[in-house]
Amino acid sequence: MHIENMLIYLGGVLMKKYMSFNACCLVIFISAGNVFAQSGFTGQQGFSGQPEFGFTGPSQTGTFVQSFSVITASEARNLPHDSWVVLTGNIVNMLPGGRQYTFRDATGDIAVDIGPKEWRGLSVDMSDKVDIYGEIKFHRGLFHIKVHAISGTGRVNRFPGQPVTVTAPITINEAVNLPHDSWVVLRGNIVSSLFSGHTRPVGPGRGHVNNNYLFRDASGEILVDIGPKEWRGLSIGVSDNVEIYGEIKNNRGQIHVKVHAIRTGA
Repeated sequence: MHIENMLIYLGGVLMKKYMSFNACCLVIFISAGNVFAQSGFTGQQGFSGQPEFGFTGPSQTGTFVQSFSVITASEARNLPHDSWVVLTGNIVNMLPGGRQYTFRDATGDIAVDIGPKEWRGLSVDMSDKVDIYGEIKFHRGLFHIKVHAISGTGRVNRFPGQPVTVTAPITINEAVNLPHDSWVVLRGNIVSSLFSGHTRPVGPGRGHVNNNYLFRDASGEILVDIGPKEWRGLSIGVSDNVEIYGEIKNNRGQIHVKVHAIRTGA
């Protein structure tokens, strides 16, 4: 009987330890499960809804500014990144790098970035008055204007295939006969958004947006490429008259306009 009691006692102790061990394992397993459940992507899955860019305009308000009238260098300094501006003044020197210049008007100096393509055959010196069309850029606290087009009183060098700068509105029929990379202003209506396999991401979790649209005036139609940034807060419909500012692109005979700025009420 004594031995029997001893065996029962030892069996009870072992059972308690086994149950305690299982309970600990269960706690560890549940805790680990909670940790794994909280790791990785826990937000919204996929893309919901349609991006508010493109033909109906982007949803941002107050992010960008567009100025199609001439402003001063001093006023330009106070505008947000990527704002569209037009300035009149003089280019007074070249800065290190080969494409950075000092632009000056009565209110001060600012750095401007003008690539070889953007000159489009124009040569100017310090005494020549120029108009520059471009975007405000802030990079690591430094301010400059990325120039997309420049016109002025300097000398224009012409040779076959030389891109030209046209700053007054022309028709689509006239635009399609200009060389690749020519700067144009067109006036008309955006009548539809076109599907293309080449879409660009709007942002994390926001899907993709198509940048291709059909632009029409009295002389015909042309494909235009308007990225999310270039809308700068505009929202337009098919009945809205607009002016687009951009470059003629000729890709193996397929002509379109890469739009850098757009305005309504034209």
